[in-house]
Amino acid sequence: MKKALAIVMAVILVLSMVACSSSKSTSSETTTSATPSTESEAAATTAAAASGDQPYIIMVNALNGHPVYEQQAEAARKAAEDYGVKLEIIGPSMGTSTIINDYVAAMENAITLKPDAIICEPFDPALFSGVKQATAAGFPVFCTSNVTDDEDDYITCIGTENLTYGKTAVDMVAKDSNGSANILVMVGNLTTTNQVEMLNGMKEEIKDKYPNIKIVDTVADENDLSKAVALFQDNFNSYPEIDTVVMLEATGGPGAAKVAKEMNKKVRILDIDAVAETIDNIKAGTEWATMAQNFYKRGYESVRMASEYLDSNGSATFPKYVDSGTVLITKDNVGTYQDDLWAAVKMKGTAW
Repeated sequence: MKKALAIVMAVILVLSMVACSSSKSTSSETTTSATPSTESEAAATTAAAASGDQPYIIMVNALNGHPVYEQQAEAARKAAEDYGVKLEIIGPSMGTSTIINDYVAAMENAITLKPDAIICEPFDPALFSGVKQATAAGFPVFCTSNVTDDEDDYITCIGTENLTYGKTAVDMVAKDSNGSANILVMVGNLTTTNQVEMLNGMKEEIKDKYPNIKIVDTVADENDLSKAVALFQDNFNSYPEIDTVVMLEATGGPGAAKVAKEMNKKVRILDIDAVAETIDNIKAGTEWATMAQNFYKRGYESVRMASEYLDSNGSATFPKYVDSGTVLITKDNVGTYQDDLWAAVKMKGTAW
């Protein structure tokens, strides 16, 4: 991730965080789908935090129903309970074919609902304007995974350091392949900013360190398993030298395993995130490993930071970017990886 540009997964600025305790004792949470807003702007208010009323936070998830965003939502709900805030989770739903438009509508809806703070994920440049609109209207904005092109648009962002992720993925492949591999990279969309940064990290690491590793092709499955299967079939046939798949989105990896088995082709699959079917495939030996981004940490700590910011009437400060980290899951730790992910979460009462 670029230091001032979109995403996850980027610059770790070394500022100190100020943790503020919460005196709230009750919480509530609902999940709704996105509906278009009837207002273009809304005046924001943090009066709830100042007056002792229950703060109201909206999280606009990138893809509700997707396993990793369910992890983020689970942890966000836990933080809402711990800090006594009302949390509402909205956003596009799994299976949508209009994710960008759906997310635009969700951000408009969030502004219309007039929360005390908004947590969002501008994963495509087309979404930057919605974040800017929220900030201009006075809402404190907290980002997960992706950011806009202007650091003034948000208080802080927590997510994967994407450039590092890409480099680490190549290092893992190099270690397992003795430095020689022909890679097919699968992304969700070619413009998804965090995945673009991950891919750039892969390319940099290959150029700098691994002359015998090559990216044969990069393709986009639009986060659709059936499309992923078709793309794997086409690429395995068109480029028989492919011996490694690196997933930069969390839907299609099992499709690679399925196609490789059907074609009786030996392929090293490095998946992304801790999705149930991926974990089952690692246990079965049909996928080699997955690099799990820590969505629990994103969900919990984004709500924690928003809550502490509101409780302090805007005086709490945080690093501009917090790296949520990753855990490499292989057969060796497939039974304990969730403990590793939760152990990294800064829970209420623990120092930043």
